[in-house]
Amino acid sequence: MKKENMTFRAFYFLAILFVVDGHIPLEGEILNFAGLFRYYSFHLMMFAFGSGYFFHSDSIIKGLLHDVRKILLPLYFWNLVYGLISAFLRKFFGASLGAEISLSSLFLLPVTDGQHFIYNLSVWFLSALFFTKCLYRLINLIPGKHKALVNMFLSLILGVIAVQKCHEGQSEFLPLFLVRSMILLPGYAFGVLYREKLEQHDTLPSFPYLLVIVLLRLLLSSRYENLAYLLSNCTYFPCDAFGVYAGALLSILFYLRISRCIAPFVERSRTMLFISRHTFDIMMHHGMGIWMTNFFFLLLNKFGLGASDFSVHSLRTVERYAYAPAGHAEWAVLYVITGIAFSCIVGYLCDCVRNRIKKKG
Repeated sequence: MKKENMTFRAFYFLAILFVVDGHIPLEGEILNFAGLFRYYSFHLMMFAFGSGYFFHSDSIIKGLLHDVRKILLPLYFWNLVYGLISAFLRKFFGASLGAEISLSSLFLLPVTDGQHFIYNLSVWFLSALFFTKCLYRLINLIPGKHKALVNMFLSLILGVIAVQKCHEGQSEFLPLFLVRSMILLPGYAFGVLYREKLEQHDTLPSFPYLLVIVLLRLLLSSRYENLAYLLSNCTYFPCDAFGVYAGALLSILFYLRISRCIAPFVERSRTMLFISRHTFDIMMHHGMGIWMTNFFFLLLNKFGLGASDFSVHSLRTVERYAYAPAGHAEWAVLYVITGIAFSCIVGYLCDCVRNRIKKKG
């Protein structure tokens, strides 16, 4: 059995932690180094990079079928589940969140939008990653030497075009799913390039290496007022393509080295390994885990056990509501923990079902 790459296990652990933390509207981003590494300037590019690192140049059909099985089929299954949850909460709880169940919301929106049922709104990234992988496989069909370098160059051209259009307020120049994928494409291509050409040379001592990256990130942050952007709808891109990709490059290199340093600890932690191996489940379900935490506070409020200022109206109508007792933002940590824990429970149950099916097969 092939040994797992523990550096990337740690890398994925950090990346999914940043995603969940970034979705808590309580002065979140616990680990952003006082704003120097704002999650929304790189965290999804980390996943694109990691996916590219494990790219295999199979036939395009074989690769497509693999991605359909691993990404699209689970995506559509859970889309149906969350559609039913959304309909149930609308009918019996008075919630106004989420699209109605329709042919469009069941079959079209999962790949063209992905945020329509709200309670699993992060899954748009999974379809974006699927199309990113498709784009890279198409580019990889171009014959020639030094394919990783050439693919990186072509991917960067497409990414720069997409980012510049978004920066200029013209994100609708192509369908949203394609714009997202074009922006992620250089991150994916860099993952391939790093594995094939750069990893063997990544041997500098950690302290000066990290210090230089921090200083460069400081310089970049002084050049741009805000390096963060919204890839989900591509309507908020305050910085240009250089800011987006330079910021992502520095952040990926920074956290990749951090991941290498903490990899031995991750390898010895069953919890951290489980989280890292279930990033798909956490991306899919942490929004519902956050909602369930709010629901717990609702029960406390209803039975007079606390949370007296809890807003039932906000839970029904606000997409990213997170109740904080007495308004203390420190409660964001609870939502990060419960968002991940709920997702891991769902992931564990799914593993049990899959293992049982395999045994019977």
